[in-house]
Order: sequence, then structure tokens, then C-alpha cells
Amino acid sequence: MFEADRLSPQQDRTWSLLVGVMMWLPAELDTYLERSADLSHAEYGVLRCLSLSEDREIHMSRLAATASVTPSHLSRIVGRLEKRSLLARSTDPTDARKTLARLTPAGAELLAEVEPGYVAEVRARVFELLENRQLEQLEDVAEAILTPLRSECVTLLPPRPAR
Repeated sequence: MFEADRLSPQQDRTWSLLVGVMMWLPAELDTYLERSADLSHAEYGVLRCLSLSEDREIHMSRLAATASVTPSHLSRIVGRLEKRSLLARSTDPTDARKTLARLTPAGAELLAEVEPGYVAEVRARVFELLENRQLEQLEDVAEAILTPLRSECVTLLPPRPAR
């Protein structure tokens, strides 16, 4: 095997650490959300994106990008949330080819109940472990990796606060 076919020891260790974070952090958050609200992390993300959008309503294609899920995964998530009356779908009155997802009052209530605990979990498992400099670096690294993969996910975020 050629040297170019292998990661350097530092790259290999860094990649293993990143895969571990991508695997185990969402699993821990899933456990919290399942226990407290019978939601998956992806379902929570969809509800949260709807709660942040104007009128708590958003096109399904934009919702997929904002919630960082594939359109097919989003359809399954929305179906489950719709069965629980946490969101509703409707045809866009201005363009019948598009579907809107809207957060229902029940969805907003559940989100309001679970969000403080979720925020506490994220703070404890991520932000309280990092110094300010590391937090800025993490933001830079995450944006650098996500932008070429899904630039629309980055452009839909609020602008960076001034440093």
C-alpha cells in the first residue's frame, strides 16, 4: 500500500475522534429526547427549525436543508410528527407544486417543554467542555467541512456574531 493510500497518524486519530463525536453525541442526545419527549434527535431538529421560521411554517425542501436531513428522511420524520399532531402539511397556496410544513400548537408546546433540557444537555456535553478559543475553532472547522457538502445548510443559518 502506498503512503498516499493511508491517512497520516494525526489524520487517522483526528478522523477517528470526529467519527466518534458524530456517532456518540447524537446517540446521547437521542437517548435524552426519547426519554423526555418520545422524539428522535432528527424529529426534534425538524420541530425546532419550524419554531424558528416565520409563521412557524416552511417549505419541505428548505426544511430538509435547515434540519440537515435528506428529503426522503424528512418525509418519514414529518409523517411520524404529523401522526402525533405536532406538525401539519399543506399545499403552498402560491405554488401547488410545493408542500409546506407548519408547527402545530401541540408541537410548539412539546418543544417548549423539552428545549430547556435539550439545551442543558448540549451545553454539558459540548460547550462546557470547550474554552472560548476552542468554540470559535469548532465553529470554523464545522463550517469549513459543511460548506462544500451542503452550502445551503450554512447559508440558512443566522450570521456569525462579531468576535
